Amino acid sequence: MGGSIEVTGLSKTYGRQNIWHDVTLTLPPGEITAMMGPSGTGKSVFLKSLIGLVQPEEGQVLVDGVDMVSVPESHKLELRKKFGILFQDGALFGSMSVYDNVAFPLREHTRLKEPQVRDVVMEKLDMVGLVGQEHKLPGEISGGMKKRAGLARSLVTDPEIILIDEPDSGLDPVRTSNLAQLLIEVNAATDATMLVVTHNIELARTLPDNIGMLYRRELVMFGPREAFLITDHPVVSQFMSGDPDGPIGMSEETDHRRSEAFDYSGGYPDAGMFHSGARAIEVVPRQLQPRSGAVRPSAERHRERVASGRAPLYVADDEESDQARPIARPSLPVRSLTATGSLFALALDTLRNLFRRPFRAGETLEQFWFVVSVSWVPAILISIPLGAVIALQLGTLTTQLGAQSFTGAASVLAIVQQAAPMVTTLVIAGAGGAAICAELGSRTIRDEIAAMRVMGLNPVHRLVVPRTLACVGAAVLLNGLVSVVGVLGGYFFNVMLQGGTPGAYLSSFTALAQIADLWIGEIKAVIFGFIAAVVACYRGLNTAPGPKGVGDSVNQSVVVTFLLLFFVNSVLTALYLTLVPMKGA
Repeated sequence: MGGSIEVTGLSKTYGRQNIWHDVTLTLPPGEITAMMGPSGTGKSVFLKSLIGLVQPEEGQVLVDGVDMVSVPESHKLELRKKFGILFQDGALFGSMSVYDNVAFPLREHTRLKEPQVRDVVMEKLDMVGLVGQEHKLPGEISGGMKKRAGLARSLVTDPEIILIDEPDSGLDPVRTSNLAQLLIEVNAATDATMLVVTHNIELARTLPDNIGMLYRRELVMFGPREAFLITDHPVVSQFMSGDPDGPIGMSEETDHRRSEAFDYSGGYPDAGMFHSGARAIEVVPRQLQPRSGAVRPSAERHRERVASGRAPLYVADDEESDQARPIARPSLPVRSLTATGSLFALALDTLRNLFRRPFRAGETLEQFWFVVSVSWVPAILISIPLGAVIALQLGTLTTQLGAQSFTGAASVLAIVQQAAPMVTTLVIAGAGGAAICAELGSRTIRDEIAAMRVMGLNPVHRLVVPRTLACVGAAVLLNGLVSVVGVLGGYFFNVMLQGGTPGAYLSSFTALAQIADLWIGEIKAVIFGFIAAVVACYRGLNTAPGPKGVGDSVNQSVVVTFLLLFFVNSVLTALYLTLVPMKGA
């Protein structure tokens, strides 16, 4: 039998907008449940809340007795192995072929040898009609094919609970019917608990054992299909019949006005606004059955529950409809502190995962090469004039003070301790960090990160750690390069333009500098590279939906990194000057 999900008092808001409140229901183990509702009622948000991808403000989601809302993320990763989920757009990994996408969960969570993996993958691809397309990348197939590939991946580990978001989007009516038949066959074979979010009326009428409907920020009805489809509730009957006349309008604002004019007891007081009364759906269509002739154990249990009266039809209280208890929105300081705490938590989580196996050496080297390749030219181009400006400014100052012989020491120490680490990391943040943020942000809005979490994989270990190590390694390497180029630039401009003595420039540096001065530059590079990487990954993993969300995250990651670097640099410099005495002091 499939896993059990019990939802109690669940409430979710975004900003000041309440999505839904006090949702309470139980998904019967092994049965198929459909969740319906007009556009914008939070059906997909509800689905993601069940698996812990969205954090509700209130309520519980008990998965086999464990609350997905309150347990730590590490425990959620284990619980998610019970799930298979099909996202609206498939959420395929863009760099992998269709075959590798479907094989991915098997390679991560089983010890099957590659021939066995291939047998399972090809079986699932055959089920969804994608044999012959397995070598293609997601960008080379249609939206409907991506959907079917995502379904194959969600089924490949035979999960106990299967969540399906808009299975018919991108599919023609014939393939939608075939997909519905496939879901029935899968349920008969696995007895998995299924939740299907859909707008497709025919799918909802013939596929599930139970149906629920979200409307105006609440669950208006939930129960057995047999009772749901014969209700005379005006919202449900209008939605299921597709009638333009009724309480449901083109928007929630319209719904509110139409509902005030509508008598939920069965009539329309304002006869001029509506032209037909609420009507029950008179025919309950025959439910889909497995063509293989297999008996669905869940269907037998469902009939027994209905016959014994243990499957009542829940109907929301009309008098309390739309009366969501407001959830206080945190103030700006509180939200800022929360974001800071989340960033700090990601940094600690990254440090913990540095020592987890397996170490992803291939991806770390690939990211290292990418960060260096986009950063080294800008770093050199900036370091030459920066070294010159520092040398010229300090040379002018020391000449005025009659201490021209100290120009070399002052210039080199300024470059090695201060300028080189800052320039290196600012370039990495502006080039490599921005690209990392954009990449992870794009993966986030395509639900690839969510798909990874659903498979029980930790994105910090898989994605953040390799990119952090890459940025740190690139920062150390480029810091040395920038230091050398900056010192040579300062030396050239001091000797050629200010008439400095070559021997004095170098001798003053060797006389006053010490090994600790060189080490402080590299230590700063390590810390700054870590900060740049963590900030970029944090913003990428918390990107708002849409291309604008990705662009905003990139801008924020660069700005926040700059501010943190200047602050941390000030603290490190003050500590160094306090704890390490100058040579000769």
